[in-house]
Amino acid sequence: MTDSRSGRLLVVTGTATAALTALAVFGVFFVAPEDADQGIIQKIFYFHVAIAIASLVAFAVACISGVLYLRTRRERHDEVSSISIGIGLLFSGLVLVTGTIWAKASWGTWWVWGDPRLVTFLIVILLYAAYFVLRSRAEGERQRRYSAIYAIAAFASVPLSFYSVRIAQSFVHPVVFTQSGANMPDSMLVWFVVSQIAAFGLYLTMLQLELVQRRTEKRLRTLKTRVERLVAESPGA
Repeated sequence: MTDSRSGRLLVVTGTATAALTALAVFGVFFVAPEDADQGIIQKIFYFHVAIAIASLVAFAVACISGVLYLRTRRERHDEVSSISIGIGLLFSGLVLVTGTIWAKASWGTWWVWGDPRLVTFLIVILLYAAYFVLRSRAEGERQRRYSAIYAIAAFASVPLSFYSVRIAQSFVHPVVFTQSGANMPDSMLVWFVVSQIAAFGLYLTMLQLELVQRRTEKRLRTLKTRVERLVAESPGA
């Protein structure tokens, strides 16, 4: 029953995400106004910023799941944590790719080491990439425990990346959201919101898909072990 419910939820989430993504692409490129200064290249921001926020949310989920694992020792929390970090890293890579394309087209440079937002985001990526190195060094309960502790500790870098937008003056990276609100007209904001929801939906779909796949693999391994035991215990074996 649980697997059936998970499968139905995955279908619903995936379908909704696909519809939202298609709507976002249509709205961004055919409805949202073009930026007067940057032109059409500015439209990459709808996906660049949405994916960046989704990646930080994925890391937050990993941190919370790490705390839950240390409290309950339930393996499912470890799975959610490790999957979320993997998805967060994938999204972070997309953020770097879209960001460098946007920077080159708009400001004539791929990367500026003096921009704290770029550097702190790179630090976040490197810290979470080290998570899987640590995870490969242990097995069983030790692996899950060390991974949970690291996921919690690494999350300290996420607020650093987020607040670097506000504590440092950047001459290259644009300020999309300020303390007074969104730095864009409502005709742009509505399509950014759609893009952001689609990015969250993509994260949830990927998380659910990986959880279902891992659960299926566990059941297959269990079934294989039972079959091998039955064969070994049969009179003709």
